[in-house]
Parts: sequence; C-alpha cells; structure tokens
Amino acid sequence: MFGKITKKCLVMLALLSLTVALSAANGSTTIISSPAATVNLIRNHAITNEEVDREVENYRRAGMNLSRVQVLDIMINDEVFLQGAERDGVVVNDMQVQQQLDAIKAEANRNLPTPLTDEQFQSLIQQQTGVTFDEYKNALKEQMLVQMYLMTQKGDELQNIDLTVTDSEIMDFYRKNRQNFYSPESVKLAHIFIPHSTEEDESARVSADEENAALLIDVANKIKAGEMTFEEAVPKYSQDDGSKNIAGDIGWLRIDNDQARAGFGDEFFNQVMAMQPGQVSPMLESNVGYHIVKVTVHTDGNLLSIDDTLNPETTVTVREYIRNILQSQKQQEAVQKALDEIIVDLRNQARIRTY
Repeated sequence: MFGKITKKCLVMLALLSLTVALSAANGSTTIISSPAATVNLIRNHAITNEEVDREVENYRRAGMNLSRVQVLDIMINDEVFLQGAERDGVVVNDMQVQQQLDAIKAEANRNLPTPLTDEQFQSLIQQQTGVTFDEYKNALKEQMLVQMYLMTQKGDELQNIDLTVTDSEIMDFYRKNRQNFYSPESVKLAHIFIPHSTEEDESARVSADEENAALLIDVANKIKAGEMTFEEAVPKYSQDDGSKNIAGDIGWLRIDNDQARAGFGDEFFNQVMAMQPGQVSPMLESNVGYHIVKVTVHTDGNLLSIDDTLNPETTVTVREYIRNILQSQKQQEAVQKALDEIIVDLRNQARIRTY
C-alpha cells in the first residue's frame, strides 16, 4: 500500500530534493556556511555548501550516486519550484495532509481484522518507507504540492494525454520480457482450522492444544472413513470465521510465497504443496494451529502466453497488464515533460547565481 506512495516520492526526488521538507522534519538549525548558490524568484534564498554536502550523502545512502553539481542543480529546482508555487498561491495545509494520511490509514485497515492504532500506523510507515513519520509527512506534503501546482499550470494539457497503446507495442514489450511472465506452482485450498491455545497457564495451554489436535485427528479419520464429508465438517468444527461459511475456502497458495511459508512453517507448507486435487489431508499442525486441508486445484508452474491470466486469482490477462504498464509509462513521461517545462520557465524568471 505505501509502496505506491514511496515510488511516487522517489520520482519526485529526481526533480525535487526535499531539502526544505527534511530540514523541517529534523528540526535542525542550519549552520551558516559559504553559499553554493542563491535563488531569488520572490525572495533571496541561499543554498549552502554544507547543505549540498549533506544532500549528496543522503542520495548516496539511498543508492543514488549523483555528483555534487547534479545535487546542487536538483536543490535549485526544488527551491525555485517551491517559490513559484508560493507566488502563484498554491498551498498545502496541515489539514489536507492529515486527510491524505487518514485515507492511507483507512486503506491499510481495510484488510485487517483489527484497526491500527495511531502508533501502529506510524510504525508501519517507518518500516515500509525507511524514514521517520515526520519525514514521511513532509515528503507527502511536498508531493501534494507538486501535484497541485502541476495541475494549475498544466492541467488541461495533462488531461488530454494520448494513452493509446498499439498491439505492436504490447507484443514488443512481451517478447522482451517474456521470461518475467511466469506463473509458479500453486494450490487452491480449503481447511478446517483450530488455532493454538492462548491460555496463559502453560499446563492449561498444553492440555487445550492436545485436546484440539485429538479432535481434528478424529474428524479427519471420519472423513476418510466416509462417515462425513469435508464440507459437512467445516461449519461444525472449524474456528476460522473468515472461511467456515464458504466451505473452508482460503484461496491460493503459491510455491514462491515466502511470507506464507514463514507464517505456516516449512513442514506444513511443503505437505500442502504436495497434495493433489480432491485430496483431504490428515490433521496437520502449522505454526498457528491445527488444520485438515483439502486441495481443490493444483497447477504446475509455466510461462504465460499473451492472453493467459496473470494468476489463478485474477481475470487480468498478460495483454491487459502490459497495456496498463505502457499507458502508465506514457502518463509518467507526459508528467515528467510538464514538470521540466515548469521548472525551466521558473528558472528563466528567477535570479540564480552559483558559486
């Protein structure tokens, strides 16, 4: 979810260094040093050599080995853009930033059983972006400012971008990247599930787990003997509220899903991946509890053709996916061109001196 925001911020960083935003987030006091450049569109602003050195190091830590001259040029773009937005009355206030943060948090909560607290949300942002929450807020504010100023200056032009993608362009992209369109081995499965006990007392916890394991062993034996079907047993015994009313269906498991492997444990994961369609397992223990698993579909890994779906869980084909990628690239190129034009225009209006 935040990955999208982060990618946009990185694109913006190629144009705007965010020096002003990051300095504010850090609450630092600028130490006066010799100027590397001065920028004056609506006010005179000095960019010091110390600030340039610090920004060069920031880019280096981010894996972007830019020269000192390149970084200074970016910082000049940053300052002239911010002054231009201010001059033309484009402002992003704290309430607008908070509304955007609330929307991001709501999206994060959409697939979670328990809503994130403010502290958990901030921690999640820091984990996924690698910056502090204050830095993230300021980067988000800068991003919103860029978008708003861009639309005031180039909105009509950007709304009329030609996003047509030809079949020839799609096939050319597919041929060059065919090896990346691979569907790994997958199984679609359902389960009867009882979680591990959460009793605080160890003896009570062990006793409860033993009782639950014995219960599912008995249920699995009855299913194998034909005394009940898997589907009949699901609503009667499963404690997974998310799947018990849909025949235990928990979707697809892919062989390359390292997160699921870590969550369930290697032994459980490997046992399930080895099952065949229609097969019902004996009682299996995972890292999270006890299961009886039924595999309904098992697909082998294969290279995808242009009109295959990307994976069994979607109706989007490779062709449609490539079309979306190419349209996005055309849109990004148009946005980049518009931003470059704005910055060139602002630089021509400003008095800029480099030392």
